Amino acid sequence: MHSTESTHWAHAERSAPPSGFRAQLARGLHLTGISLRVLVHDPHLLALPFLALVFSGFVWLLVFISFWAVGYSPAAASSTILYQEMFVAYLLTYFLCTYFMAAIVGAADTRLQGHRPTVSDGFRAANGCFFRIVAWSLFAATFGVLLRLASLRWEQAGRIQARILGNPWPIASVFVLPAMAVEDLGPVGAFRRSRHLVRERWGSHPSGVLGTGVVFLLLWLCGFVPLLWGILGDGGYLGVGLAVLLWLGLMALWSVVHGILVTSLYHYATESSAAFGFSWKALNHPWIR
Repeated sequence: MHSTESTHWAHAERSAPPSGFRAQLARGLHLTGISLRVLVHDPHLLALPFLALVFSGFVWLLVFISFWAVGYSPAAASSTILYQEMFVAYLLTYFLCTYFMAAIVGAADTRLQGHRPTVSDGFRAANGCFFRIVAWSLFAATFGVLLRLASLRWEQAGRIQARILGNPWPIASVFVLPAMAVEDLGPVGAFRRSRHLVRERWGSHPSGVLGTGVVFLLLWLCGFVPLLWGILGDGGYLGVGLAVLLWLGLMALWSVVHGILVTSLYHYATESSAAFGFSWKALNHPWIR
């Protein structure tokens, strides 16, 4: 599993990314397929995103119980407290997702080192940078949303953001967790490291989303089939339940696949070698517009 294919930095500069939806989707399928092949050897890592879903669901269950107990009304004096509770729940959920993603990254890095990772290895990696994860979660949960809102309300905000950060926020910050979990960097140093690796390896122009995200988006759309069957057909609660289960399963599966891919890209950027059998062409152009 640790076989590598040597590459050169100049590959990204000499070869233009294949154009067209079919070529981009082919890269996305390749990145997703190889990541899933890695996961097949360590299926127990799926426990990490499922735990994240359980804890996040518990947090929002408490919020729902509060709304039901107090009785939500926008004009009520208690609505301010409920809004504050929702914001705290959002921060906790963001932290949980970040913490368990760091655990997935740590486990994937263990696999890259030639060892079989366990769930405990993932927790050990995440616990090793626990307070840094807390600090990064608080920052990213607020700053990232503000940037997104600014981009939606102001057309020039995206260009200014890319000019300041060097790349759009999701791309500039893609290697923050590997930098914290693997290199023991703090949040600021990890973000600088992430931004530097992206600009050095892929230049200042990458945009879009990672190929695995596009593939899982298409799979996510399949969930509307049982949902519509449940709402408009004879499926009833069964159809709705199947759709929810499918979406939750895809969320958990995507988390592990995304963590494996990000760790592999991080290894590619730092070591200039493609691990796990990834094609260097796909790694040179992992983002799909």
